[in-house]
Amino acid sequence: MTVTTSSPLLSERQALALGNVSSLYQPPELHDALVNGARLRFGLIADPQYADAEPHKIRYYRNSLNKLATAIHELNDLKLDFVVTLGDLVDRDWTSFQAVLNRYEALRHPHAVLIGNHDAQVISDHLGAQKPAIGLPKSYYSFSLPGYRFLVIDGNDVSLYCNHANGDDRQLAEYMLEELTECQQSQAQPWNGAVGRKQLEWIEQNLREAREQREVVLVFGHYPLTPVNSHNLWNCETLVELLCRYDVRAYFAGHDHRGGYDRVGNTDFITLKGMVDGESSLPFSSVTLADDVLTVTGYGTEISRVLSR
Repeated sequence: MTVTTSSPLLSERQALALGNVSSLYQPPELHDALVNGARLRFGLIADPQYADAEPHKIRYYRNSLNKLATAIHELNDLKLDFVVTLGDLVDRDWTSFQAVLNRYEALRHPHAVLIGNHDAQVISDHLGAQKPAIGLPKSYYSFSLPGYRFLVIDGNDVSLYCNHANGDDRQLAEYMLEELTECQQSQAQPWNGAVGRKQLEWIEQNLREAREQREVVLVFGHYPLTPVNSHNLWNCETLVELLCRYDVRAYFAGHDHRGGYDRVGNTDFITLKGMVDGESSLPFSSVTLADDVLTVTGYGTEISRVLSR
C-alpha cells in the first residue's frame, strides 16, 4: 500500500506521485519539553547515498543500509531534540528510497531531511516522467524551539536537476553555470546548484525576524558555502555574506564527503563527512549548543570540534 504524507511543501499531485517519499518533505514536529534550558542537542547524518550497486572507488553503496542502522541505534540512545540528515539518502534508482526509509523507521527522534543532489535527480526524473510532467518540489522551510530558529535551505532550487515542468529554473541554471565557468569559479560544476531569488528573500526575512526575537539561528544546507571548494553552492558568496551579516551561529552541510570547516566572522561553517565513503567507516555526529559554545561530537571518522565565540 502506498502511504502519502501531507506536507506544506508539496502540491497534491506531487504528494500522490511521490508516495512514501513525500515523507522526506515533512518538516519535523518538535517537542518543546525536550529543550533543557539554554542547551540544545541534535544529531547529524550526511550522504548515506545508498544504492544496490557494486562499490566504486571508495564508495560502498550497499553498506550504507547497515551503517545507517548502526548510526540510528547510537543516536536513539542520546537525548536529542532532533536529527538532521544533510541530503543524498540515495545515490540512484527510485526503488532505493524505500530501503532507506525502512531504516529510518527505527529513528525515535524528530527528523529533518534535506534533499541532496542525488535525491533531487532521482525525484525529478520520477516526477518528470508523470503524465503530465510534475516539477521538482522546492524544499526549504523553517522550524523552531524556544530561543532557536532552524532554517533548511534548498540548493537544488536553481539547478540542472530541475525538469521541464519547473518553468524557467533549469534554463536559469544553465545560464548561471555558464557564467561561473567563464569566470573559472571552482564551484562551476553540474553537480551543484543555487538558491534562487525568492528563497534568498525568504531566508533574509527569517533572519530579520529571528534578530528581532533574539533567537539563535542555525542553518542546514546540502551544499557547502566555504572555504572555496568545487562542491560549493553556485552562489555561495551571497549566502556567506547574508548569514554572517545576521550573525548566524552555524551552517551545516554535506555533499563534500571529505568534510571541512571554516569560520567567517562569528559564523562557523561545518561540512560533515559522507557516510557512503569507506567499506566500514561510519561518520556521524551529535551537536550541543550551550552558553554559545558549539560542541561537535564526532563518531567514527567524523571530527570532533569545540567552537567558542
